[in-house]
Amino acid sequence: MRNLPTTKQLREKYDPNAVMAVVDQTFQTHLDKLRSCLGHPDSPLSHYQRDLQISLLDPNPKKDNALVNELAATLKDPLYLMTLSKKARTKVTQDMRGFHTDLVESQLTRINIFLDDDEIASPNIGSDPMPKHRGLGNVFCILRVVKKDLELELRYCHDQPRAGYLSSLQTSMGNFFNCLREINMTQKDQITLVQQLFDIFHVDWEEGDRSNIKVSLQQPALASFERTKHDLRQIPQTFYSKSFSEDIMKDLEIHSTLMKKRLRRF
Repeated sequence: MRNLPTTKQLREKYDPNAVMAVVDQTFQTHLDKLRSCLGHPDSPLSHYQRDLQISLLDPNPKKDNALVNELAATLKDPLYLMTLSKKARTKVTQDMRGFHTDLVESQLTRINIFLDDDEIASPNIGSDPMPKHRGLGNVFCILRVVKKDLELELRYCHDQPRAGYLSSLQTSMGNFFNCLREINMTQKDQITLVQQLFDIFHVDWEEGDRSNIKVSLQQPALASFERTKHDLRQIPQTFYSKSFSEDIMKDLEIHSTLMKKRLRRF
């Protein structure tokens, strides 16, 4: 127990907050450039739009840049990663995934240690029966379902392939490729759009991966997106218990969703 790192110690070791600060700063710095690239007349995106209800009373509906802004928002993390060298990008991926895995393992171990002792604050001494501690009973029930959720999260961590220079881009660009899929953008246009983005931001990557974006980037990104989407759908089932009120279950679901969205960014 003495060597088990706390969340504070893990944060000091990996410093994820520093990475998030640079992500925010990079996004603000390059947002106009990103929007300009996406909204350029030569961009494939200029041929697509979301299905919108257009008023019949307005013969000249004004076309806005909502789709450009929507796609730009999905590229917040990727934009930061695009500005890094292959070596730096790999290091960031390793550190952020290391923090993710170590954090889940540490919290899971602490919960297991707590659950291993069912006599906390209610020790059985002698022959007299000890009344059940109702408050701690509720705590144990909550920790058991949190444990189950953390075990699923740890499985996700262990299922991740070895970190490479494209790994974090593959993970973070899932929502972007899903948006392109939702507007029915053709495969050819998706590849062209990514090539334009990577050229504009001078992304450091291998020629072999550059020539096969579908395999090196798109397919892994969508697979990662679908995995997280599936896990998010399972959250209500994970926390369902007749012992909990709807408010408690809802609160547990919200925190689990936030954890996954925040920790699975790289």
